[in-house]
Amino acid sequence: MIQPGIFHVCKVLRIVAPGAILEVGEGEEILLPGSQMPPDIKVDEMIRVFIYTDSEDRPIATTMTPFLKASEFGWLKIKQVGQFGAFADIGLTKDLLIPFRQMKSPLSVGQMAPVYMYVDAKTSRLAGSTKYDKYLLPATTDDLELAEEVEVLIIESSGLGFKSIINNRFRGILYRNETMASVMPGDRLAAYVKNIREDGAVDLTLRRPGYDEISHASIKLLELIKINDGFLALSDKSSPAAIVAALAMSKRTFKAALGALLKEKKVKTDNSGIYLIEK
Repeated sequence: MIQPGIFHVCKVLRIVAPGAILEVGEGEEILLPGSQMPPDIKVDEMIRVFIYTDSEDRPIATTMTPFLKASEFGWLKIKQVGQFGAFADIGLTKDLLIPFRQMKSPLSVGQMAPVYMYVDAKTSRLAGSTKYDKYLLPATTDDLELAEEVEVLIIESSGLGFKSIINNRFRGILYRNETMASVMPGDRLAAYVKNIREDGAVDLTLRRPGYDEISHASIKLLELIKINDGFLALSDKSSPAAIVAALAMSKRTFKAALGALLKEKKVKTDNSGIYLIEK
């Protein structure tokens, strides 16, 4: 059976009036509509396509790239609410149905929402759910390591910080005191594992743990000085707010990074700011 919701690399078997007939897997065939065909496509050529179902629930191929694949989470815009649920823009000609039973709360047109895309077991159609929690797994030390860099999708804001989805699999929380830059629901960020709790949730930070954090901050500070013609109007007397605005890092990290650059004799300072030492 042709698996929808993912990319397949298919062989072009023949060109017909409606489009190109592709071979999927072992002997199965699928249509790539003419509107989706590259202009120079040839028989026996291999082509990468995404497979979903059309308005009549038939498997169909497209060369368009959707915003997410099956078993992935994304931040999607609701385009329509109808009799069976809401429809979200997924970047294809057909929108993604989110059935009412799969809504964490009612959805409205124009709203952005976190959506998990799955393949319906009964119909083989792609569908969406905003009940994201039930699709997330508890993390263990077999899955993630402390200080490991991970991909994070910010889901919602809370008093403590931001609920997040890690690597499309695990629950995470990014605490406000671990963020030095502006963070909003829908953002995709690189973050680091700070702690894996007994309940399987993961504490996250945007700052590189340990010395790596200082090394990374030193590189960032030096690059900014170079971009600003060798001078930056910041010092260890600058306010934390000014440092966050310029560098998206804490004053503690800034002072450590500046100290490292001074020790390496890459910069010098006076009351007005930091100067690049030309070599």
